[in-house]
Amino acid sequence: MHVLAADTTAAVSLPMRFVVASIVVMATMALLATATMGFLAHVKMSGLESQMSRMDATASILYTGGPGSNLTMGIDIPSGCAVTMGSMPGSEDLWPHDAKNYYIEYERKYTVRGSTAAYSNEAMDGVSFLGPGTHQVFMETTVNPSTGMLFVRVYELKGRGP
Repeated sequence: MHVLAADTTAAVSLPMRFVVASIVVMATMALLATATMGFLAHVKMSGLESQMSRMDATASILYTGGPGSNLTMGIDIPSGCAVTMGSMPGSEDLWPHDAKNYYIEYERKYTVRGSTAAYSNEAMDGVSFLGPGTHQVFMETTVNPSTGMLFVRVYELKGRGP
């Protein structure tokens, strides 16, 4: 009967089992947190890409209609994201060479899309940039007098009446 009391191997290995179990739980939590952050980033980008696709489709319809077409639409760009219309990443100074492109930037990653429409800013002298936040965007088709090229001018309506 005293044999059961003398065997202490289970009691000696119990702290090591707790340590191993704690390490496994912490590793699992770290992997879960990483996966969740990646999923949330994907959802954020997916929503923005959907909005930009809708905006590009609308701009393409305006562009096809010729000069004088215009439309206002709302767009919400999540924090950490930006949209540049009328350029490829890193070649904003070459406008209007890549005016029929736009890209979405998120954490130094780019999603580049081609477009039917050629994009310009309000002054018709470069790309149109939209940073994070909610924007009321005005799109208007105009012929650039110096090049004779048709553009969709994209700019935010800040402090202006409709």
